[in-house]
Amino acid sequence: MRIAIAGEIPFVDEVERLCRRAAHDVRVFLVEDFLGAIEAGLVADKLADIEIAIEVHNESAAAKQELLLALGTYLPEDALVLTSCLATSATQAASWTRRPERVVGFGLLPPVPDEGIIELTSALQTAESALVQADLFWRGLGQETIVVDDGPGLVRARTVCCLINEAAGLLMEGVASAEDIDQAMLLGMNYPIGPLAWADIIGLDAVLGVITGLFEEWGDDHYRPTPLLRRMVAAGMLGQKTGRGFFNYEDA
Repeated sequence: MRIAIAGEIPFVDEVERLCRRAAHDVRVFLVEDFLGAIEAGLVADKLADIEIAIEVHNESAAAKQELLLALGTYLPEDALVLTSCLATSATQAASWTRRPERVVGFGLLPPVPDEGIIELTSALQTAESALVQADLFWRGLGQETIVVDDGPGLVRARTVCCLINEAAGLLMEGVASAEDIDQAMLLGMNYPIGPLAWADIIGLDAVLGVITGLFEEWGDDHYRPTPLLRRMVAAGMLGQKTGRGFFNYEDA
């Protein structure tokens, strides 16, 4: 199939790997380059015959809206749009497209195994046929699927990012070092990855996007982003992709 993937690292890389492994024709657009490519006239031909567009931008609702609006300008009318529901709900994302009935939400968190699980969700506007098509697509990539209710973060991202936010609060308050916080969860709770190291893999900007989306959706202080997380994103300390987050990767 002809697949377009648009968003930010590491989500783009994870989805691209799965699609190429299944021998799909993949075209990748990093969000920071996409609008520039539009201005240069380099997008229309690459999107004109796309069958499935996968949008994986999770930093902010405003940037996601801009990306989906731009994609919708060039995608075929019958293209399926799979939108990452971390910072927003599928319903909100679908409202920014020309064909909301062709939009299906999904959730994944890096690192993604070759044979893992993808959460799917329907927007209020989603047609049943689109959900069926999305399910078949992800299963074709070797992933199991579950259908969950719509909302920012879905299940895993909501749970994991809330844990990361709490761990960042512990670090900010001086309760323990980043290393000790992660060790407590690795050895004491049998977690596969410490929450702060996991944040560095996901990207602190994406983690902040999830927490902000949850806070805006529910208005509950339980989801209020910790000041340390906000400051680190403002400082460009986003984790592995920038070389520094809760841990240092510049010499790795």
